[in-house]
Amino acid sequence: MVDRADEVETFSWLAWDDLGVVERLDSEAIATRFFRVIIPVWPAQSFYVTRTADGEEQRIKIALQIRSVILGYLRLPTWLAAIVLGVPAIMLPHTWGWLIVPALLLTIVAALLTFVAGKLNEEEQWRRSLLRRVVGFGAPPEMLAEELRDEVCTNLERMWHARSPFMTWVDAIEHGISSELLVALAEYEQDPSLVRLARANLVNRVWN
Repeated sequence: MVDRADEVETFSWLAWDDLGVVERLDSEAIATRFFRVIIPVWPAQSFYVTRTADGEEQRIKIALQIRSVILGYLRLPTWLAAIVLGVPAIMLPHTWGWLIVPALLLTIVAALLTFVAGKLNEEEQWRRSLLRRVVGFGAPPEMLAEELRDEVCTNLERMWHARSPFMTWVDAIEHGISSELLVALAEYEQDPSLVRLARANLVNRVWN
């Protein structure tokens, strides 16, 4: 379900922190809450984090996301290791200057883990942007709990019925009608063939 964001302790050495932020798209991302003793120790819960129009942060509980967990474990320790090696190399170069090479290598790795790893590809960016425009958040339906997924799907069906009361949304897709709402409905129905057809209808409208 959708929850308000909890306060996140950032500077305590013993805390619960959000780490492993991945798949960021504008104001949305996936993050995992870790128990941390300086470095991450144990992942408790992953969230799809989004921000409402009035700026309020909300979180949708999802299953632990492997990529988020792995990067949550790797990013902070890699930065810390780079600092631990870099500080003596800078402060005492005559004694520890040789440490600057591994420190720089670790800094590069940490930067790649932080700013490159965990990005969405273009197709998934397009998909989540469409879902966000229609639903209000871009979380993929397959990530959501069944109860929330069914609730959203029911609301989308009502929206379609209000727009076109004499044709079901499935018939509309099969008849070539183009609509972002139909794409979202197919996504939440989790029917790959309908998703492909609804997307094709949408693309045909754009290019024709």
